[in-house]
Amino acid sequence: MLRLFATIKKEFLILIRDRSGLAILFIMPVALVTLMALIQDAPFRDYQELKIPLVLLNQDKGELGEQISTGLVTSKIFEVTKFSGTNEQLRKQVANGEFEIGIVIPEKSSANLNEKVRFFVNETLVSMGMIDSSQLKKTITDEDLPVVVYFAPDIKKSFKNSVLSSIRQVASKLESQTLLISFKKELGADEQTKDSTEKAFGDFITFKEEKSVDQHKTNLELNSVQHNVPAWTMFGMFFIVITLAGSMIKEREDGSYLRILTMPGNYLTVMAGKIITYLSVCLIQCLLMLMVGIILLPLLGLPQLVIGNNVLAIAFVAICCGMAATGYGVLVGTIFNTHQQSATFGAVSVVILAALGGIWVPVYVMPDAIRVLAEFSPLYWGLNAFQNLFLNNGNFTNVLTYTNKLLIFFVFTIGIALISNKFKNN
Repeated sequence: MLRLFATIKKEFLILIRDRSGLAILFIMPVALVTLMALIQDAPFRDYQELKIPLVLLNQDKGELGEQISTGLVTSKIFEVTKFSGTNEQLRKQVANGEFEIGIVIPEKSSANLNEKVRFFVNETLVSMGMIDSSQLKKTITDEDLPVVVYFAPDIKKSFKNSVLSSIRQVASKLESQTLLISFKKELGADEQTKDSTEKAFGDFITFKEEKSVDQHKTNLELNSVQHNVPAWTMFGMFFIVITLAGSMIKEREDGSYLRILTMPGNYLTVMAGKIITYLSVCLIQCLLMLMVGIILLPLLGLPQLVIGNNVLAIAFVAICCGMAATGYGVLVGTIFNTHQQSATFGAVSVVILAALGGIWVPVYVMPDAIRVLAEFSPLYWGLNAFQNLFLNNGNFTNVLTYTNKLLIFFVFTIGIALISNKFKNN
């Protein structure tokens, strides 16, 4: 036991004397989480807050142009600017990046819609034998009713589909109303056709948004703070591999390792001392990052970090993540023989594991092949465990799957390190 305490004391003294190393361990994660939360705040906000700029050229004087224009103006998504120039001028403004989206409603769009609907109604009635086929006369083509939508070159395809879907929804309701009006007119309905039709095409199905968690707080939605604080906490913990591996290699280079082997006792005691020391550093990192999310980031105008109610579960997850990180550091420090090898491999491997684990970009937006690989990243396990506690107000049961993987990873890395160390000594 005395040997264990002596090892812990030695490791803490080495850490305290290495000021640049301490800066990497504590200041770098704080800077990363602050900068990334600020940078990613806009992408994480929904489009209702962003008010995407849209320019509208309505050349139609009928109901179709009015309906689309009204639907876009009253939308909470777009900031609509009405344009009075030409189609080509609008296209150039969108191409130059002055607007994200441009919409042109051509002249006579409403008249063309009514004509197409009239032909469809007559065609239907002819097929039913209700009118003579001599009344079936088509005067326009399918190309006579285009609503032109221009997108800026940097707009993503998924967003294009979302915008087009919103416009089609407005147009579809008007098409249905026009169809019903035309059918009633051909069948000899009264003059109140239009009013009754507008009432008929109200919203039969409505949608009500409910929270999926019991604690009804808007902060429980995923935002830049809720993602970046646990994400960069995991990254900071695993970046300890550089300091821990460097400490182990330095012991071998200056002869300290040989002196330790000559002392009575098991080498596991020495390794346990290192693990406890750097696990403590990981826990301090985690606490510091949580304080940043709760205290500092709201002062910068960002949402406050919500950590849920289960503090013991958070502490348990933090311990498991810290053990996985220190186990990885011990493994790298055991396998490699020089500072350059361990620092390069450690830094690059942590960056790769972070990319796969959803630290920079949430895993759900990644390609399917990458999402499969994410399941093997310890940073992914830790991030999901934290987010289960923060966003879903989870408990021990909700995170056991991830914490068990982290503990297995720790045992695996320490086991490989012991085997490698024994092989090198022999």
